[in-house]
Amino acid sequence: MLCVALYACNNEQKNKVAIDGNKKNIAKKIIVDTIKKQYDTLVVEKESSTQYKINDSLNSISQIIAGSYPVEDKHFSFINHNTDFKIFSHSFTQRWLKFDSTRLKALRLFQGSVLGLKIPKSQTLFYPFSGPDALYFTTFFPDASNYVMVGLEPVGSLPNFTKKEIDSVGKYFNKVNTSLSAILNYSFFRTKSMKEDLRNEDINGTIHLLLLFLHRLNNKIVDVLPVSLDTLGNKVYHSKTKRNQDKASAIEIKFLTAQNKMKQLTYFSFNVENETLKRNKGFLNHMKQLGDFSTYLKGASYLLHNSHFSNLRTIILENSNAIVQDDSGIPYKHFESGWSTEFYGDYEKPIPMFSKYYQRDLDSVWEVKGTKKLGFGIGYNFRDKNSNLMLAVKQKNKR
Repeated sequence: MLCVALYACNNEQKNKVAIDGNKKNIAKKIIVDTIKKQYDTLVVEKESSTQYKINDSLNSISQIIAGSYPVEDKHFSFINHNTDFKIFSHSFTQRWLKFDSTRLKALRLFQGSVLGLKIPKSQTLFYPFSGPDALYFTTFFPDASNYVMVGLEPVGSLPNFTKKEIDSVGKYFNKVNTSLSAILNYSFFRTKSMKEDLRNEDINGTIHLLLLFLHRLNNKIVDVLPVSLDTLGNKVYHSKTKRNQDKASAIEIKFLTAQNKMKQLTYFSFNVENETLKRNKGFLNHMKQLGDFSTYLKGASYLLHNSHFSNLRTIILENSNAIVQDDSGIPYKHFESGWSTEFYGDYEKPIPMFSKYYQRDLDSVWEVKGTKKLGFGIGYNFRDKNSNLMLAVKQKNKR
């Protein structure tokens, strides 16, 4: 009986130890899981707060330029009490809503039904002779994360909106309105007009309209930095304290899209004619670093038809996986071998000032190969029935 009692007692103690041990293990696991969950949460919060940090001041400036500064924003609260700003804000907002519901709607439809399906995916979009047009190519190429623009117009400096100078902003907003007329009405910036519109004491460069378009396309500004290129093609970032000095040959804008994607746009200000381009080793090497890219050409003054722009033409043809252009871009004869081409809209003779650039071979192939509906006006022949676009995709075995 004693043996049975001792056995029962020992067995009961073992069971108790086992149960207590299990409880401790369960408790330990709960603690470990809780700590891990808290740690993971902290990591996620840290990543989300550091990865996409909006610059409130720059974002506010872009909102003011675009005429949509929110009442609840406190950075420049005095702006909403300014009569000139109120007038600009109301008129331009109405103008933009009409533009967005008509022209932009057609561009997005074309992108979704044509370009988005037929253009090889590329991280980089190259847009020479762009001026400050961040409107069309970001709409046509929304999947790119790196936009490279080149134009003659200066970078300029950020406007200085202060309470002290708020009474003089009326002239500034009038200049913004004037500089937007061509692209909103005709789809392109006129070179002659930009010499005046983007080179004055109020609007001294492309930075103003770049920020305006980015904001109106529902992006948030993360940073704006003056940059230049070293001889190897690497970007050299200048001090933020020099942000308002018009000395940089380029500007880099980092922005966050409505889909929470981080992107960057770099605008280079210089002449890409052969002799100038040849001396710009930094830019030539920078283009090599980009790898395969897509190219967009619109309202390009037929410059790539000329021999003194042949170096840039070669860079585009050798490194682009796809090119979207109107007839003012690269002559059709350069696409007869190694490229598959599709045509949209109607090819008409160039407007009188560019009449010598009529392409008989393009006209013929346009008729023979057939064309598809474009649905919107673009380029120098901006009326819908006269506009044209060519989509050229490089054949893989021709690289």
